[in-house]
Amino acid sequence: MHLVFLNQYYPPDAAPTGVMLKAVAERLVADGHGVTVLCAAGGYAGERCKTTRRKTQEEEVEVPVRDATTVPSTIQNPKSKIQNSNLRILRIGATKLGRSTFVGKLLDYTFYYIGVAWKLMTMHPRPERIVALTTPPYLSVLARVISKLRGVDHAHWVMDLYPDVMAAHGMLKEKGYVYRVLTRLARFGFGGSRCVAVLTLGPDMAERVEKVMDPALSVVPASSSQPSSSCVQWVPLWGTEAAAVTMVRAIDKLLPSRDLRRERGWADDELVVMYSGNMGLGHRFAEILKVAEGEADVEIRSDEADPLSIQNPKSKIQNLPKTRFVFYGGGKRREEIRDFIRKHPGGPVELHDYVAAEMLDAHLRSADVHLVSLDAAWTGTMVPSKLQGVFAAERPVIFIGSAGSSIGRWVSESGGGWAVESADVAALAAAIEEAGNPQERARRGRAAKLFADLNFDRKTNVARVAEVLVGSAKA
Repeated sequence: MHLVFLNQYYPPDAAPTGVMLKAVAERLVADGHGVTVLCAAGGYAGERCKTTRRKTQEEEVEVPVRDATTVPSTIQNPKSKIQNSNLRILRIGATKLGRSTFVGKLLDYTFYYIGVAWKLMTMHPRPERIVALTTPPYLSVLARVISKLRGVDHAHWVMDLYPDVMAAHGMLKEKGYVYRVLTRLARFGFGGSRCVAVLTLGPDMAERVEKVMDPALSVVPASSSQPSSSCVQWVPLWGTEAAAVTMVRAIDKLLPSRDLRRERGWADDELVVMYSGNMGLGHRFAEILKVAEGEADVEIRSDEADPLSIQNPKSKIQNLPKTRFVFYGGGKRREEIRDFIRKHPGGPVELHDYVAAEMLDAHLRSADVHLVSLDAAWTGTMVPSKLQGVFAAERPVIFIGSAGSSIGRWVSESGGGWAVESADVAALAAAIEEAGNPQERARRGRAAKLFADLNFDRKTNVARVAEVLVGSAKA
């Protein structure tokens, strides 16, 4: 089968959606399918992706410099003297304004839509299935329309759910007129007799997708024997960190996590609580910063612009172990951490940039316990993959967010950490106090690793995603 994937990003871009897509595309090629990826020439976060060009007799194919080698083809174009690759990466030339401004992002999206539509309508050989991801938003609509025009199937791998993400972000009023219109647009994109699969990242996202689709559809894990054409399915991601963990064990033998702790100036008797990864708009830091400040029994007002705004009374936290809070990564909420450090110089909070991929295993295991957070308003709109990498590194997690979210469910089911409801600073402090017990940390860490092996295995889940997206053609 010849599948065409639509996603704005693909490696060497660093965007997680592209990294995940690459793993699935390569698996499909290994299984004998032909895969074409239509991505943008502009890089993630404004990076430039250099490409070289080579010409066939019919079309101009853009090949990334790092992807110069391709797998020999099983797809023949009878009009060309050159075989198409099993895996083709076509980068759509467009604006490269990046993600720094709304207008720049909108222009990038617009030119990408136009370029993808043209490629899909003129592509030879014709795709047999169009698979849309969710960057930019509403690629599902484009996939459905063009699949109808070209007489092919369409499927969807939902990474971010629109317009729910926009409502959680505060860009739209939930249940307002614009929200309702965009919800109908989403329903259109996921619908139609040619839609063979809608795949999501977790049970909470699948449940939200089901609400905008045909009520007759059911939600099942991808491991179910139920045909993909009759349900919304979910397969957990394996995490960009998890993918690297097994590949760098040898490096960690040379630089054990304990040595890395000492190199970073962290004492063996300190409890190191780490947040590692994207600090995006859907994450929460107010609770952990209040704990770092030493205050508990406070009510955090989620409707305030200032994420640290509180209502009295408040009391001091008691009995916490000697704790160091470390943050690694970037994102729009990184400034909250930076501002806290400015206001509390000499405090127990550190802020650092992302670490190199080859250091991820030692880096993740240098912490005693990890933080994962997701604002309750974002539940089901996205499922961050941070948990998978931490669990694979055999470290427990303190999750701040809704117990009904996918992450909240996985933490509770696994026994690999503590689930704390948003704004409950006292409960968070109690979890950190319990994490100060080395035996308890080790027990939960082992449970986390076992759960990761059973549920977040990269090879297994990549195969599941590939199986769902290939599925069976509709009559």
